[in-house]
Amino acid sequence: MYGFSIFAFLSLASGIVVSYFGFIYFPVWIAVLSLILSFSLIKTRFFIFAFFISIFFVGISIGKSQRLKDRFYRNSFIGCITTSVPYVSDRFTAFDCYVVQTDKKDLLHKTVKVYLKGENREIFLGSSAYFFGKINISDGQIKAYPYQHFFQINNSSNPFYIVYWLKNRLIENYQKQSYSDETFRLGLALVFGEKGYLGREREEFINAGTSHLLAISGMHVGIILLILLFVFRFSRKVSYYLSLVFLSVYPLFTGLHIPVVRASFLGTLYIISKLKYLKVNPVDLLFFVGFIVLLISPHSLFSVSFQLSFIAVLGILLYSEILVIKHSPVFKYISSSLLMSVIAVLFTTPIILYYFGKFSFTTIIATPVLVLLLFPYLFLSVFNLFTFFSFYPSVYLMEILGKAFISINSFFADFQFVHAGFFPSAVSVAVYLSFLTFIALLKVNSFYKISFSILSLFLFLTVSSSKTDRWEVHVFKGSRYPEFVVVAPHGECFFRGFSRKTKALMDKKRCRKKFLICYYDENRAVSQVRFRKGTLFINGSEHRLENRYYVFYPEPVK
Repeated sequence: MYGFSIFAFLSLASGIVVSYFGFIYFPVWIAVLSLILSFSLIKTRFFIFAFFISIFFVGISIGKSQRLKDRFYRNSFIGCITTSVPYVSDRFTAFDCYVVQTDKKDLLHKTVKVYLKGENREIFLGSSAYFFGKINISDGQIKAYPYQHFFQINNSSNPFYIVYWLKNRLIENYQKQSYSDETFRLGLALVFGEKGYLGREREEFINAGTSHLLAISGMHVGIILLILLFVFRFSRKVSYYLSLVFLSVYPLFTGLHIPVVRASFLGTLYIISKLKYLKVNPVDLLFFVGFIVLLISPHSLFSVSFQLSFIAVLGILLYSEILVIKHSPVFKYISSSLLMSVIAVLFTTPIILYYFGKFSFTTIIATPVLVLLLFPYLFLSVFNLFTFFSFYPSVYLMEILGKAFISINSFFADFQFVHAGFFPSAVSVAVYLSFLTFIALLKVNSFYKISFSILSLFLFLTVSSSKTDRWEVHVFKGSRYPEFVVVAPHGECFFRGFSRKTKALMDKKRCRKKFLICYYDENRAVSQVRFRKGTLFINGSEHRLENRYYVFYPEPVK
């Protein structure tokens, strides 16, 4: 049945959403029972309907996460096994860890997020960690902060140790051959998936609207896969088997990020279909992989990286017809790369605006230009990985391309075409993406398809621009008192607590002026917005704030 995976994915995702927001909940045994009963109707016309309903129940049963009461432990012992590839930087190391030993019973068999001071490259996926430290439970999340001299790692029984040992040796060899710290940091991000060492380069990529190129995603996996298939095209089976080996190891090398895992799984299924001469629909295959990812990790549905990578690949598959260009190889390579990056921008922009409220108009031009450099850069990186970065001319050429990559990005970043103040709703994002899908399915000329799509993007940007014509109060949970952002009718913003959430909101609201609100002092001159012990004063009217997230609109004051 065509579209079976699409409906299965949508049913599971709907169930997870319903459960996540607390509308309804079913135990796992009810979901399993409904799934078994649906198969009893397999020979009837009601099977498909019953099957998708049971998948919906499965989504409800797995989407609920157990929430713990907020508390703080100053001294706690934890023995755990790492369940994620650590995020490593020169400032701190962070990783998820499943607790198997502890002196606090409510932490046993829970997953904690561990933040360790400094760089530590001895922590891998599957490592055993033992430490004393502080534990903070807030909003259902458990965060651990080990004391510096009370932390120990054991890799004696780690099945992945050899993979990460090899990765560290490759990084060391690369650092010895690299002639610039700047290009080395770029290589860590683009080749090994480690963005923790990026400094000012990260800000420049944000200003140029090309930060998505730094995150290893499905696009990077696709590029490297195309390179392998092209280099070993003399033997189709050799190219397929080498690609399978690459796809099985590459996610471990780059941090097991959801986009890479999804892309590698998708590529593996595609290659198996070619080896077995199976005819598959790429869109169906994408939704099948998405279904498996959500079944294993339900809360990935709310991950920005999952949404961006999934939407980008879906857009490229829907518009795949216009990527087929019959011309010379060089022209085909350049034009296909440009069109692919434009389509990715069209589909991912609404997601970026929804979460971050910023858009850089240079991304439309900068992304295709940098993608042209990304192809040969990744080609050389694959060769250097196979040669352990021992062939200096190849490493040197890769470094030259990396330097050009950074310089061109800096050129676009200097235009400062970053615009904030976009505040699209989830409904408008869904409508926009549905309209792009509708355009992709139309039987019209490719030129008209891409033109209508770009026009739709600019229309969406216009509609999503935030225009504040009334008071708005956005409240966030703080450590003791709530943090808040008060948006005035003329664009001024008054805030307390300069956290990531308040900063992101002020960017979305395009605040013309920002004023930090301190505690109210009756003996000092005060502004029209004041705050004192949980009470917000707006032009004399009082509003008691609760320490949780919500939005309210005070009555306008003349």
